[in-house]
Amino acid sequence: MIRLTPPPVIELTYGQYQGWNCCYCNSSLAGGGLPAGTSRGNSGAHHLDINVYACPPCTAARRPEGADQ
Repeated sequence: MIRLTPPPVIELTYGQYQGWNCCYCNSSLAGGGLPAGTSRGNSGAHHLDINVYACPPCTAARRPEGADQ
């Protein structure tokens, strides 16, 4: 099953949290990444939500059926 939403903050690696790696497959985004959405999380009253990025292959795999390319 392919996850359509980004993983929660607590599941991200340091590189994924920093925006250096794909939030789905953890591959390097040195060649460029695409916005994947917002990874959500909190620690008590502190919101840890962060924008995350994905590599082009993961973005294409998660495109909803029928969406324009």
